[in-house]
Amino acid sequence: MHDMVHDVAKSIMSKSTRFINSETGSGDYSNQVRCLVIDSFGEGTINLLDSRSNLLHTLFLSQGSLSDDMLMKLKNLHVLNLSGEENQNLPISIGKLRHLRYINFEDSTSETLPESVCKLYNLQTLRLNGFVLKVLPKEMCDLISLRHLHYYNDDKEFQMPLEMGRLTCLQTLRFFNVGREKDRQIGELGSLKNLKGRLEIRNLELVKDKEGAEEAKLSEKANLFGLVLQWAREREGNDYNDEDVLDGLRPHPNLEELVIQHFMGDQFPRRLMDLPTTTTTLPESAITLPKLARLKFYSCDRCKELLPLQNFTSLKKLVIDECDGLTNLPGDMLHSCTSLQKLRVAYCNNLISFPLNLQQTPSLLELELYRCPKLKTCMTPKGFGFLTSLRELAIGPFSDDGDDHENSSIYNAFDWSGLISSSSSSSSSALRLLDLYGLPHMESLPHQIQHLTTLTSLLLRDFGGVKALPDWFGNFAALEYLCLLNFKELRHLPSEDAMRSLTKLKCLEVYGSPLLKERCTPESSGPDSQWSKVSHIQHLRIRG
Repeated sequence: MHDMVHDVAKSIMSKSTRFINSETGSGDYSNQVRCLVIDSFGEGTINLLDSRSNLLHTLFLSQGSLSDDMLMKLKNLHVLNLSGEENQNLPISIGKLRHLRYINFEDSTSETLPESVCKLYNLQTLRLNGFVLKVLPKEMCDLISLRHLHYYNDDKEFQMPLEMGRLTCLQTLRFFNVGREKDRQIGELGSLKNLKGRLEIRNLELVKDKEGAEEAKLSEKANLFGLVLQWAREREGNDYNDEDVLDGLRPHPNLEELVIQHFMGDQFPRRLMDLPTTTTTLPESAITLPKLARLKFYSCDRCKELLPLQNFTSLKKLVIDECDGLTNLPGDMLHSCTSLQKLRVAYCNNLISFPLNLQQTPSLLELELYRCPKLKTCMTPKGFGFLTSLRELAIGPFSDDGDDHENSSIYNAFDWSGLISSSSSSSSSALRLLDLYGLPHMESLPHQIQHLTTLTSLLLRDFGGVKALPDWFGNFAALEYLCLLNFKELRHLPSEDAMRSLTKLKCLEVYGSPLLKERCTPESSGPDSQWSKVSHIQHLRIRG
């Protein structure tokens, strides 16, 4: 807002708005007052409401409750804000305020709403506290003017009000739980053509087939930018129709974010994942998502195949989490994703191979490839030298091919040379954070990390056999944050000279190192004491 416009608006509001608290008192205000902001009720406040009740359009109350008698006098109220934690309930007479357009009840501790709310046929915005309020009024479908329902409940058993499809003006709906009853099925979404923003659809296992899914008419919802499609994680039997249902949930091309959770199909629809690249003409059945920027697959355990993403040129973030059915990800999976900035593949317990060609993802800023215990080091991404913009890297642990677990070095086949060359190419485009996962039996750290001298944050996890940190830690002159997790045998930090050379180190955190903890206290003494190495660090936390 321009300063001049702001000053004019402020001047107008100053004549029509009054702020009342214990210090200002109620005062004797003119007939121009249309908005009251009250922190608590007193006798003067009640008298003021009595004398100005027909004039008020807006009331903010941060403490206390409105009685039915008070509320009945506010017949011309348009905006009611009762968002304070002290407000316990809405009066039953709320349904009499037919001019209400906006209700904010977000921070209230009330567990229910009066059914009379459903008589507010002009209500456009309703803001509720989903953490406390566990049920919505049964006749919500009567709020025919409602545009924004700000309410979120993460319980998949939550029952949506009946006939939500009658709320044809609705623009904001944060989630929809598909139910078994006729008036709670996915078809209720079909008539909500004005939905915008982000929508989470749950219990998709209750949708019978592709035709049933198409009743949601997602392809007609041009203003939805985010979509979460969620099935139940635990289901009886093995006869799933997830592939057909996902095929029918065809989103609009304007979609920017897509999350798929607990999908139990063997593969994702080919028309979503695999489009021909030999022509500018796409088959009629193909789904094109030219604006899709964020794509996430979560806990899709039966999915055995993820085809190359050939039609996601705008994709900036890809997440693949807890997909135990995947054993191999194709090396050319991201060959057209030149805009990709963040890639995360984690907790895929059976993934063996992901030989990604990083030359195809030159814009990558963050790469996370961890907790995939069967992933072979030699089958991990190559071409780190092309990632001149990489800032954050989380990797490991990987599987080794040998049987000598006592001294195995699972990182020998990793592309350290490419990573080192890219991070040292320019001080302005260098690796800043490394989060490295090891194995409980590992007795040494990968020596290659000593050359990543641009790091400002270093997290090392699960190197359980390491007894002492090497002196080459002194090379990390830019390091500001160091975290060590589960170094069970760790006794010694680097030498005092090496620690003192870490002039920018502000925070050191160590967890799961009981032996080191004993030696890093002001009371520790003798040649094994490590206290002098760490006493100068501003934020120090060492726990056993």
